[in-house]
Amino acid sequence: MLFAVICLAAAVIIFIYLRWEYSSYVKTIDLIPGPPKVAVFGNALLLPRDIHESLQVLQEKWPKMYGRMFRVWFGSQAFIDISSPALMEEIMSSQKFINKGEVYDPLLPWLGEGLLTAPANKWRKRRRLLTPAFHFQILDNFFDIFNKNADILCQQLCGAANSQTEIEVFPFLKRCTLDIICEAAMGIQVNAQLEDTQYIISVQRFSFLIFEKFMSIWRLLPDWMYFLSAKGKEYKKHLKVIHDFTSKVIRDRKKEIDQEIEPTNQGDEKESEFESKKRRAFLDLMLIAAKQGADLNETDIRNEVDTFMFEGHDTTASATVWFLYCMATHPDHQERVREELNHVFGDSNRGCTAEDATQLKYLERCIKESLRLYPSVPNIKRRVSEDIVLEGYTIPAGATISMHIYALHRNEAVFPDPLAFKPERFESEQFTARHPFAFVPFSAGPRNCIGQRFALFEEKVILSTLLRRFRFVYDTAKHGPAKPCADLILKPHHGMPMIITPINHTTSS
Repeated sequence: MLFAVICLAAAVIIFIYLRWEYSSYVKTIDLIPGPPKVAVFGNALLLPRDIHESLQVLQEKWPKMYGRMFRVWFGSQAFIDISSPALMEEIMSSQKFINKGEVYDPLLPWLGEGLLTAPANKWRKRRRLLTPAFHFQILDNFFDIFNKNADILCQQLCGAANSQTEIEVFPFLKRCTLDIICEAAMGIQVNAQLEDTQYIISVQRFSFLIFEKFMSIWRLLPDWMYFLSAKGKEYKKHLKVIHDFTSKVIRDRKKEIDQEIEPTNQGDEKESEFESKKRRAFLDLMLIAAKQGADLNETDIRNEVDTFMFEGHDTTASATVWFLYCMATHPDHQERVREELNHVFGDSNRGCTAEDATQLKYLERCIKESLRLYPSVPNIKRRVSEDIVLEGYTIPAGATISMHIYALHRNEAVFPDPLAFKPERFESEQFTARHPFAFVPFSAGPRNCIGQRFALFEEKVILSTLLRRFRFVYDTAKHGPAKPCADLILKPHHGMPMIITPINHTTSS
């Protein structure tokens, strides 16, 4: 009897699989070039378990083998991988491809439907509401936060650095950017660079657990099974800490805002706080907008604050650590950046102003070249909601477009000698001659990164401060070239150990 039940169940499973395998959906996608697939698993078994090697296969090997558009199956999920400027433009610039792919679903328990994960209709409304908060005149007012935390970072590195001992720089950078985004987004100082709190521990641990769950067998199983496991219970514990912390901050700030700003019936005479040029935390701006009638409840506001937290610290830390790696392995460029800094700041260790930042042209070119080689977000995904045609192939509704920014930026047809670090690629003549979608570290089109100006200003302040006070050396002979790996963000696979030598300056103002 048991044998008969097993045979019947196996027959049903095989029938369902064959019906799916020979469906028009699968047949249509399989017309697109791509690696050979295995029943049930698709192409998943072809990828190395090492996440650095997996990145190289997906974004370097397969684009060369199958072209700048190819299909990949992960189980029953179909991904159409693209990495040419023309295809990027077609998808990124279209209003048809606003919805994100299902791979962002693991972030929903943390971020809800914030700007990163929101469906198209909600995203459009929220983007219109939040865009004025990132006006460059408002962002100018965050420079004191950038400078204060860059100074603390330098103090922390000074305590660990000497000319002989290597230190792992990435954790220092992550704590600095976490301090910055906490104060900018929520208006509070968590002092991540100076001490551990449960919130800081939970943010860092929960980020790891999300990726671990996504990359393991748990991704294929129901959530209720995962939450019965030890890791699942830890996941829920850290998520509760994060949400409780953010909710408390929101409630406290709401009380303060209610007392600070009296209700007004003056209609058009009142000034929107989004248009005000004084600095307010992004949380304050949303609370004031809600008070003035914007469609934002406490959950909406928490989702956006958590989204700023997620997107605003790991991505910038990643960009900063890869920039330092490029400088440490190209000392001639490091010295040229330092010459520019000396020209702007002299011997002073004073803070970087918005005016200073606009003068740092060579630093900016080096930042862009490091972002070309090591984009913080190596790929982004969009859901296909209706059948479309790309490169002569039909992409059926339900598939996911995977835009490989890492592969795009290393496309030798666009960037000759793509693995070389050449900041001159971003001199105006070369930059304007390239396809406008050849360089998209912050995405492009209507759903680009709302905080890209904020991030570039932050990077300029941190890096101009670091390079005035330290020299950075990476021992390639000892460690080999640093290997990038992609979990949610492009990170160094085995950390970033560096020798850091302080530079003495005599003045601070």
